[in-house]
Amino acid sequence: MSDESNVAKGTDYELFVQGVYETVLKAEGVENVSVEHNIKLQGKSGCEHQIDVYWEFKLAGQVYRTAIECKAYNKEVDIGRIRDFYGVLADVANLNGIFATLVGYQSGAKQYARHYGIALKELRLPTPDDWAGRIKDIVINIYVLISKIKNFQPKARQDFLNSISEPVTGQVGLWTDAPIVFDPDGKPVASYEQLRQSLPTAGAPFKDRKYYAPYPAHRLKLGKLDIEMDGIDFTYDVDVETMTSKVLGEQMAHAIIRDVQTGSYTFVDKQGNVRPPRNHQS
Repeated sequence: MSDESNVAKGTDYELFVQGVYETVLKAEGVENVSVEHNIKLQGKSGCEHQIDVYWEFKLAGQVYRTAIECKAYNKEVDIGRIRDFYGVLADVANLNGIFATLVGYQSGAKQYARHYGIALKELRLPTPDDWAGRIKDIVINIYVLISKIKNFQPKARQDFLNSISEPVTGQVGLWTDAPIVFDPDGKPVASYEQLRQSLPTAGAPFKDRKYYAPYPAHRLKLGKLDIEMDGIDFTYDVDVETMTSKVLGEQMAHAIIRDVQTGSYTFVDKQGNVRPPRNHQS
């Protein structure tokens, strides 16, 4: 069986690890740090070493340098791989080491890494087992009370009615968000949709509810119709509409980092948030 996973191989895995650690360092407040991929560092021996993922930063005058060895294996890493990586760390001055893989490490690899201060990580996409003891999905049922106008009747001013010599009829179409109510100075006050939304629901469904909205000395303009009024009588129903909103943990998750020595997990989501859950002991 090949060591490499069919899910993430070689360069793809290295770039995945690079992106995750860029997110983690940013969340930890590390400034002016660049996480680089596939660089070469010269050792004390004069030999050049290829580094999968590398970063360095300065804090309080101290330079911190870290190299990550990335292996997308579908079986546990053996001690030989850790020894090879330690050879690089020993040859390059002041270099911290992290080894990242998908599945885990053999006992000898863990012991060797612990002795020489190499951090061992499982870094991968989350699996169903990683969600044990955590809230994975959030489902929200939303109930909305909606007013639906059945009858819309302006209360015309008496002096306006007295000025009309013959009946006024017409058929009018309108945009629901276009202003139709104007104040005495001609400034727009409300659209049809704003009128609908202003109707009181009383917090419960209802049929044929009556409501009078006062608009003293205002004008109702519908197409060519221009009516001086003091208010509007409404007859409307209040109905309930149901919506379901879901936040799926699997869709939000980007990566999980398990520290092999401590057993702690860190979750990284696609929005760049880094959340350490409870510890799990190996």
